[in-house]
Amino acid sequence: MSLIIVLKFFHYLSLFLAGGLGVANGLLVKTHDKHNVIPAIPVQQTMVLLARLGLVALIILWITGYFLTYQIYGSFNLGWAFHLKLFGASALLLVVTFLNYHLYDCGKKGVSPNPQIMKVIPVIARTSLLLVLVGIAILTT
Repeated sequence: MSLIIVLKFFHYLSLFLAGGLGVANGLLVKTHDKHNVIPAIPVQQTMVLLARLGLVALIILWITGYFLTYQIYGSFNLGWAFHLKLFGASALLLVVTFLNYHLYDCGKKGVSPNPQIMKVIPVIARTSLLLVLVGIAILTT
């Protein structure tokens, strides 16, 4: 039972971190877009750091989620809602991983991130989160 508590603690902590980091980065992008200003170098570096921390938080979510599912249910055969949640979580992990790679590559080349990519990523991330939330809401009802 204590293993489940520890796993849940880190799972929830990572959930809060990933959500907060995503919101912070989204607000920074929106504010700069609204004022039609390119973020200053320190702000860009902070945005990259937020994206990296978000990726670490998602990886911790996946690891703890895997072990929690196994410890609590003993199986991953929990129905379509669970698989919908996993699909959304997989899409989110892929898009955040791609974002981190894109930002790293742009930083290495000394160029700004591609604006089209930066506009599509939040849409995919939000849709993925919606699938995760719908899946978990149905699963736990």
